[in-house]
Amino acid sequence: MSNRVVCREASHAGSWYSASGSQLNAQLEDWLSKAQSTIRPARAIIAPHAGYAYCGACAAHAYKQVDPSVTHKDEFSIVPVLVGALSESKEQEYGKLLSKYLADPSNLFIISSDFCHWGQRFRYTYYDESQGEIYRSIEHLDKMGMGIIEQLDPMSFTNYLKKYRNTICGRHPIGVLLNAVAELRKSGLEMNFSFLNYAQSSECRTWQDSSVSYAAGALIVH
Repeated sequence: MSNRVVCREASHAGSWYSASGSQLNAQLEDWLSKAQSTIRPARAIIAPHAGYAYCGACAAHAYKQVDPSVTHKDEFSIVPVLVGALSESKEQEYGKLLSKYLADPSNLFIISSDFCHWGQRFRYTYYDESQGEIYRSIEHLDKMGMGIIEQLDPMSFTNYLKKYRNTICGRHPIGVLLNAVAELRKSGLEMNFSFLNYAQSSECRTWQDSSVSYAAGALIVH
C-alpha cells in the first residue's frame, strides 16, 4: 500500500467561492479582521469553509485574530478533527470527551461549516412563501438555526434539524461543540455564543437558482 498522501480535489472551487488561493486568503483575512474586536477572547469559532485545502489557513488566520498574544503563526499547533455523520448519542459522547479541552483557555476550537445549500443540485428546496422571495426564506431558515445555536442547547438544535432538514454541512461538529458546552455548563461555567456575520453566495429567486449560505460566530467563556 502506498504511503502517498491523497488530497481530495476542491471540486467546487470557482463555483460559489474563488478558485484562487490568494484571493480566498484575502477574503478570509478581511472577514475575520472585521470581527476581531468583538470576539476576543474567543474559545471557539464557527467559520465558513471553502474547500478542505484552505481549512488550515482559515484556522491560522482565525487564531491570530482572536488571540493578540499570538504574533508568529508557527508557535501553535493545528489539530484537525474530522467529524462524520454522528448519531445524537455519539455527538453527546464526543462532546463530553472534548469538553476538557474546550475548558482549557490555551485552546481554540474552529468549527468549519457553511449553512444552507439551497437548490435542485443540492436536493434541498425548502421554501416558506410567507417570508417573501426564496432567498428571504433561506435567510429566515438559517437565522432560525443560528438563533438556536446561540442558545447553546444541543437538543433544540437537533430538533431544528429534524424538522427543517437544513443542509448545514457542519451540523455534526456543531452538535459536538454544543454538547461540549452543555457538559461544561453543568459545572457552572458561563458561556455565550454570538453570530457576527451572515451572507449568501447569491439571491435565489427561481427554482432554477442555487446558493450557499455562510455564517461566522464566536463562543466566549466568562
